Amino acid sequence: MSIGPKDPFETALADLLIPLAKAMVARGVTIGTATEALKKALVSAAEEASDSTVSDSKVSALTGLHRKDVKRLRNEDTDAPEKRSCSAAALVVGYWSTAPQFLNDDNAPRDLARKSADDAPGFDDLVRQARIDMAPGTVLKTLVDQKLVSRLEDGRYRLLSNAFVPTAGSAEQVAAYRATLSAHLAAATHNLIAEEETPRHFDRAVRYTHLSAASVEELRAISAKKAQKMLQDINVRARQLQDQDQDSDQKGRFAAGTYILPTFPEDKEG
Repeated sequence: MSIGPKDPFETALADLLIPLAKAMVARGVTIGTATEALKKALVSAAEEASDSTVSDSKVSALTGLHRKDVKRLRNEDTDAPEKRSCSAAALVVGYWSTAPQFLNDDNAPRDLARKSADDAPGFDDLVRQARIDMAPGTVLKTLVDQKLVSRLEDGRYRLLSNAFVPTAGSAEQVAAYRATLSAHLAAATHNLIAEEETPRHFDRAVRYTHLSAASVEELRAISAKKAQKMLQDINVRARQLQDQDQDSDQKGRFAAGTYILPTFPEDKEG
């Protein structure tokens, strides 16, 4: 009995899951935890795909999950979802490096005292204006610990980098991993399953093979420089628009990102 050609997505799925599996192994996440997370995701996707309330039986048919699992997952109390946004530290760094009142005459982030003085804003003002729901001292400690901010001899604080790059393996890094990859995957998935007349999200990449190590490094450096400039420009304009819209009840969200992947496959002995 013919079952028709295999869906190419089934073949692609293994490759899509390999990087995630590497992260799972590195973090000690077992198949049981992963399976439970996948079940919850499938139930959520089945509910989202329906225009009305969908029965447990329909969810079971769409996902292949047992009806008992579907009923359990749908009735399970879940914690409030974590906020999918940059960490407070990342938001403060972005605001500090773009908001005019926190820039000097050269448009570089000015050194800040902890409190405002002589009409000059302080670090605490920065945290409040960036609308961070966290104690300024906690944010400042994170930035100092991450070596993004240093304390000067006169007691002021200096921003050392315009980009917040969390320590590998930290909770901040996990949050960034989640936010960045989920946004990109959501855009790519929309493009994959959208109906013919539905607008697609911008999702492009440049890929080349058979390059020398020197050529890969040159392309990496060019890409990093241009990508950083693009993101900084967008960040400046996005902050201006957010300040403009902050007094209105707007719900829109925006995400833009880049990735660079220089690869040097190891020669395997036969």
